[in-house]
Amino acid sequence: MRPLFEWLMPLLAWSVVIWRAPSAFTTPANRALWAAFTAGAIGLSTRPPRIARFLESVTGVGDVTMLIKHLAIVVAASCLLDYVHAIHKRPGQERAARLRLFLTGTVMAVLTGLFVFVLPHDYAGGYGIDAHFGHPGVQLYLGVLSTVYAASSLQATVLFWSNRRNVPPGLLRVGVTCLAAATANGVLYTLYRIYFVLREGDSTILDADGDPVPPTDPISELLPAISVVLLVLGVSIPPTRALVRYFLDQYALWRLHPLWADLVTAVPHVVLGTPTSRVRDLFTFGDRSLDVAHRAFAIRDAILVLRDDTPAKEPASGAPATVHDEDPARTQARWLRLSVQRRARNLPAPALPTTLDRTTGGRTPREEVAWLLTIAIAYQPVRNTGTAGSPHRRCGRGGRGYQVP
Repeated sequence: MRPLFEWLMPLLAWSVVIWRAPSAFTTPANRALWAAFTAGAIGLSTRPPRIARFLESVTGVGDVTMLIKHLAIVVAASCLLDYVHAIHKRPGQERAARLRLFLTGTVMAVLTGLFVFVLPHDYAGGYGIDAHFGHPGVQLYLGVLSTVYAASSLQATVLFWSNRRNVPPGLLRVGVTCLAAATANGVLYTLYRIYFVLREGDSTILDADGDPVPPTDPISELLPAISVVLLVLGVSIPPTRALVRYFLDQYALWRLHPLWADLVTAVPHVVLGTPTSRVRDLFTFGDRSLDVAHRAFAIRDAILVLRDDTPAKEPASGAPATVHDEDPARTQARWLRLSVQRRARNLPAPALPTTLDRTTGGRTPREEVAWLLTIAIAYQPVRNTGTAGSPHRRCGRGGRGYQVP
């Protein structure tokens, strides 16, 4: 279990650091969050034995990895607090940020001083301190670290949790909840470590070489891993929301394209924006929501133009028969196909089936897109056959599942 955490957690943290590096140059909040993950990744990277031995050989200090890890924890906690204050948008943030920076620097200087002048350095490695839990200097050192980390985590938890009220329901709120859970777990970990240190005392077992054996305490290993995973989820879920929205919009554009292409050919003046091919749509990146809206508006406007172009209420020759138990989307699709074919011959659109008089589409833009997707899915087989098809075939409502996160 320990080797898994020693390598997996740093890789996970560094992947987030690399992924969010471009956003570090956008806003102070993003910069603080990126700095928090960078500090956390540095601290986690001291755990693998190979890296620890390398740092010890470079610095000549046998337990330097312990100091690096703890300083990184202080910086990460401070930066995460800067982030939550930035998104919470409380007044007087600049003054509070300067104060936190001063306190962070002071705590780092105090820990470094205690490490150099007070702590025993009998053993190499980041776990050498474990053999001296009862030492007054060790208890003072860990007391300073635990107090700062617990206070920062507790304040961040309160701010993250209270900020949930300002976030709309959905994946974004889930992300903020994960961040609140991560910092709350940090408080729990600190309290457990205090209990663990008081319980263990100087009872650490030494191996055959006289080095301390790291205590195999699953809770001490699991709680930090949980915090890292929750933090990664918290910052990953909102971008995932945007990614899911992008793919749903791409799906909508792909499905709507055949119906849209036929209708704007029949009614060209309803086109919004620059027409593109179906394949080129797949290689257009960025937010596609506006393109989906434009396409839906064009289809809706073309349908309205075709309805206005219909003759009197009597069924025209070739108009689709009314089947009372037929899916309205399929009826609409068959009527649109006939309308496009008649327009191509400079003929008016056929009379509108009576069942479509009750079809109003969606009440919101999202519902309208979902309804048009249903029509587009029903239109595809009708278009492929080249005719209006049989009125007795039914089509499933495949577009009803379209959602915008």
